[in-house]
Amino acid sequence: MEILKKGHHYHIFNRGIDSTIIFESEDNMTYFLKLMNIHLKSKVDILAYCLMNNHFHFIVEILVDKKKASQSFSNLFNAYSKAFNKQNSRTGTLFERPFKRILIKDEDYLKNLVLYIHKNPENHGVVSNFSDYVFSSYNSFLSENKNLIISKKKYVLNLFENLENFIHTHNKDNTQDLSGFENLTGLTKINVKAKFYQYIQDLQDTITSKLETVDGKAKFREDLWERPDTSTGLSTGGGGGRTRVIENGSVFEKGGVNISAVHGKLPETMQKHFNVKDADFFACGLSLVLHPKSPMVPTVHANWRYFEMYDEQGNIVDSWFGGGQDLTPYYLFEDDAKHFHQTCKTACDKYNPDFYPKYKARCD
Repeated sequence: MEILKKGHHYHIFNRGIDSTIIFESEDNMTYFLKLMNIHLKSKVDILAYCLMNNHFHFIVEILVDKKKASQSFSNLFNAYSKAFNKQNSRTGTLFERPFKRILIKDEDYLKNLVLYIHKNPENHGVVSNFSDYVFSSYNSFLSENKNLIISKKKYVLNLFENLENFIHTHNKDNTQDLSGFENLTGLTKINVKAKFYQYIQDLQDTITSKLETVDGKAKFREDLWERPDTSTGLSTGGGGGRTRVIENGSVFEKGGVNISAVHGKLPETMQKHFNVKDADFFACGLSLVLHPKSPMVPTVHANWRYFEMYDEQGNIVDSWFGGGQDLTPYYLFEDDAKHFHQTCKTACDKYNPDFYPKYKARCD
């Protein structure tokens, strides 16, 4: 992960953690721009930007030391995530972490990046002409009004020599000049983290819905929670979860089906174990435990989880999927255990007949 150094230019970009929409409306985008002005002003100069429904791009110059710069971006993303989650009755992480940043080493790269960012809405088919898109900085260069890019407006226009050439260069066919920039965001890549996080959200909905049908009386109660951000010391911003509990039903005395997605700095003890420094992590999972009212029915418990760890450059240095499911060991009828394990074997056999004996042995 690039360190944000004072006096240098960076391409800052990111997307929703599970490729989700991060801007549901124009009001959301307007609010995000307002927060940019609040949290980034005097910390960075903004040279260009573009907000799309599931990702964003900035070009910035860092004006302060790396700690203050990183904190200003964290404050921006946390403030917006908190408001967006409240508005949409959701919880947990909104943006992928860590946010992406690339050091801009020369003015040719910077010039092409300005073009790429401004033409992003057209390249994604959102508008037929990029100049019609409201939530990019392109039209700010054509206006005399004060705006987010005002402090660096002259510098950017000088890259293109003048305003006339700035407009001309944007409007000419420069697809070849921009080749390669699309891959910077990885927006077309569906990674394991995004797939699994979406999977456990859907799975929780499926399980709780079917258990309510089985019980016929009780309903799940939901609690949304957020985790502190250990890297900033803020009370939110480190992810969160969705807890669902059912109790005092016709079938279930009590049960819980819970999901979480958390991230932050890897504890020092774990950093030493994995021989990494200043590492970040992401972990998400689903856990459940069901206690039936009848002592003749066995209790079931399970958890499935996914973990990623990143080095100082933001590269994945380790990742794994794990978990397990079982009956509590005091079941009364052998047929219950046979049924449970046959169900597990049938699920495994659809993919590989070696999976069930292999993973059962590990669990045992």
